[in-house]
Amino acid sequence: MPRILHSHNYDMNKWLAVPFKETYQNNVFVFEKPILIVANRYSMEWGGPPVSFFDKPILSFIFHKLAQEYTIIYNRPLTQHITKDHNEVVELNERRWIQEEHPEVILLEDLYEEKKSYANNFNHLQLLVYANADHFISIHGGTSVLASYFGGTNLILSKSGAEHYFGCFQTLYPKLSGATILHAKSEEEVRHYVEEYFVKNPSEKPVIGNQPHL
Repeated sequence: MPRILHSHNYDMNKWLAVPFKETYQNNVFVFEKPILIVANRYSMEWGGPPVSFFDKPILSFIFHKLAQEYTIIYNRPLTQHITKDHNEVVELNERRWIQEEHPEVILLEDLYEEKKSYANNFNHLQLLVYANADHFISIHGGTSVLASYFGGTNLILSKSGAEHYFGCFQTLYPKLSGATILHAKSEEEVRHYVEEYFVKNPSEKPVIGNQPHL
């Protein structure tokens, strides 16, 4: 597939954000608690093994910390659900573990099977569910780009990549929808951002604008 090189000098004069959230918001995918999308990926990167991904310990931390406050929907699309690219998807073997250890977490593919009549395909379902969410925790690559199109707050784990050098998390990503982008370069930073920006605290001041990036 064609690749577009990163740049320090994007011309944003004619930029207009695509209104995905406004277009796909709906009354079907609504829950008692606000939705939190945990969007994972586990793929070969740059011809080598996976680099940025949520393993079971960090997933367990996220689920334990946030399950009482959010309806957590876990999304790591199966190969039959989305278009493949040059990065081979590797099996993380986390789905059975989530079902057994964290039954409060909804797997997006299970939601797809349950609500298939409301979506034309899996990608359409992602748009419908993401549009009803304001909280995202995602991974470097297309996973984080998709989550950045729907406003709210998107915490991205990205350990390396050209996006770091070109400052994409400070420039392009916030432009996609005006979302607050939090860039974590390690699991420890993910924990820090979860505690600071996702655990609800009435005494905490609201987040305004784009927050500092590490």
